[in-house]
Amino acid sequence: MRVEHDYDVAPGALLAVLTDAAYLAARSARYGGNGDPEVVRSAAEVVVTVARQLPVDAVPAPFRRFAGTGELVQTDTWSELSGDPVRGTWTIDPGDSPLRLAGTHEIAATGTGCRYTVTADVEVKIRFIGGQVETLVRRQLEELVAKEQEFAETWLADHA
Repeated sequence: MRVEHDYDVAPGALLAVLTDAAYLAARSARYGGNGDPEVVRSAAEVVVTVARQLPVDAVPAPFRRFAGTGELVQTDTWSELSGDPVRGTWTIDPGDSPLRLAGTHEIAATGTGCRYTVTADVEVKIRFIGGQVETLVRRQLEELVAKEQEFAETWLADHA
């Protein structure tokens, strides 16, 4: 999966928003966050940890038993902070769910601002129906990432 969104700001300005505690709290409140996000900065990287709650009731009934409680933890690690593009990785700790989600973040300069690209690798370890569940997860994840990217654009416009 790959989702891209263009912004009218420099890569550093977008990265500042994506690692800002106030923005992260607002995004979490809107898109299934569970508690306050944590941001840890060092000279080499910025690590953002967000507890999230999947909408288990939106999971089709035959697959619901594999979703567990729907609680998971997302960790974004921005480790290439200077230069172009700015890059990071993200992972999901799904608890007892047979799901593996991981991917990358990339913010690259464009002629008029920057492009934010999120990729994802999805793997579901369920015999016989894993492929169907992967397709469902990919589709829902793609929609969520697109909404969160639009939310970042609105946040930038409102907090410029």
